[in-house]
Amino acid sequence: MSAFEIRNLKPSEYDAWDRLVEDSQQGTIFQKSCWLEASGVEFGIYGYFKGGQLFAGIPLVYRRLSPGIKSIFHPPLTPYLGIVFKEIKSKYVRRISNEKNISSIFAKRIKEDFDDIYIKFTPYVTDLQAFVWQGFLSDVRYTYILHIEDVESAWNNMSPERRNNVKCAVGKGICIENGGSFNEFFSLQQKSFERQGKNIDFESTVFQFNRFFTKCDRYNLFLARNRDGEAIAGVYLVWDNKRSYYILGGYDYEKSHHGAHVFALWEAIKFTREKLGLKQFDFEGSMIPAVEKFFRKFGGILTPYYTVTWQNRKAKFFMGSRKLFKTARKKFFTG
Repeated sequence: MSAFEIRNLKPSEYDAWDRLVEDSQQGTIFQKSCWLEASGVEFGIYGYFKGGQLFAGIPLVYRRLSPGIKSIFHPPLTPYLGIVFKEIKSKYVRRISNEKNISSIFAKRIKEDFDDIYIKFTPYVTDLQAFVWQGFLSDVRYTYILHIEDVESAWNNMSPERRNNVKCAVGKGICIENGGSFNEFFSLQQKSFERQGKNIDFESTVFQFNRFFTKCDRYNLFLARNRDGEAIAGVYLVWDNKRSYYILGGYDYEKSHHGAHVFALWEAIKFTREKLGLKQFDFEGSMIPAVEKFFRKFGGILTPYYTVTWQNRKAKFFMGSRKLFKTARKKFFTG
């Protein structure tokens, strides 16, 4: 077997990495160096080199949970990371063997370098056996991916309820502003969280990403406005060279028409096919029952994606101790 090398890429090699991501079936915008830099977190990209060529890589976002615990996690608004492989024309048996071998090498290496690991792979990585064999635990999650051959077919594939939502919104005089104000949109996002009793704990990250996308022109906002011109619902869309992704959405519960959010999403879907020329729209996660039901009715394909987790003894002890401390603290203050 030819010699290989695993090492952290230098910033001067990020252009080569980004080209690999664009060309790879597993590549998404979330794995590109510009996305990771915009997240404002510490990261590295481990590259697999053979014969001096970059054949695969895995971006890793990390933090220190304590002076002795180094953890891999996902920053906000980053649904997928995981391994990216170079596209090589070969027989299936050869390709899958190569990918298993590379995955095993990465699994061993990151176990050596980190104590606590959590990675969500893209839906286009389905073989995690090498990680399981290395002691990782795997889990499955789901998203809906809409395949858009043409807008008319996408419309017909939606449920009657979703089509009626759009028609009703139009009848009520709701219009969609393409490229609306981010501040107005974020206000809607805050209202959605408040209604659910949640706090937005990633506000600074959201604004960082928006500044990044404003520079690189890889996003669009769709604001639904009522007859009074008030923004009542919104959709935040990003994309790469393969598909678009529904990253954030919000609405004003007191003022929003029930079809406004659906109408904004429908315009984002049309924009994906007609303006961007892309044929896939990823709703980006559907694990909450009410959210899954809402997304399902747009006619997308239920698509699994996989996660792996691993902890060494030191991390398990630290996590267990922290959990016990939080339980004891809560008991003390609540009586």
